[in-house]
Amino acid sequence: MNPVIADAVAMFREFPTSSDEEILRKVVATGCDRATAARLIEFVPMAYCRLLLADSGVRFSSCFQRKLADGRLSSEQRLAANPLWAEAMSFAEAEKKTGITAKSLLVVAARSAEFDAANQLVNQGSKLVDLVLLPIVLQWPEEGPDV
Repeated sequence: MNPVIADAVAMFREFPTSSDEEILRKVVATGCDRATAARLIEFVPMAYCRLLLADSGVRFSSCFQRKLADGRLSSEQRLAANPLWAEAMSFAEAEKKTGITAKSLLVVAARSAEFDAANQLVNQGSKLVDLVLLPIVLQWPEEGPDV
């Protein structure tokens, strides 16, 4: 899975202003199936965000929910129960250990809704150490969006 994650990370960095759907199309074009590509688009930025903010005091939820087609939310699911989550975290940690720049980590982390939420709260005067983030709500269906 590492080459597929590496492809997704490279695309996040090469096309930082592209939408998630555009990145999804690019990842799928490399031969990755749509559902796996969708999970990578969702999980990789979250993993990088959590890695970047690991020592900040921010408390992240260990769960996520998914918006369902009828607008309701799924029950909470543990991130650790998804094998791609563990692989995304492992990849991000390994990349950090290689000495990659904080800016390169930030380009990926900044795509995360959790990073955006933390950033907005800090800009409103909150301290990172005081933040407790709720489970993230993923917007795409399990199989990924139609692209």
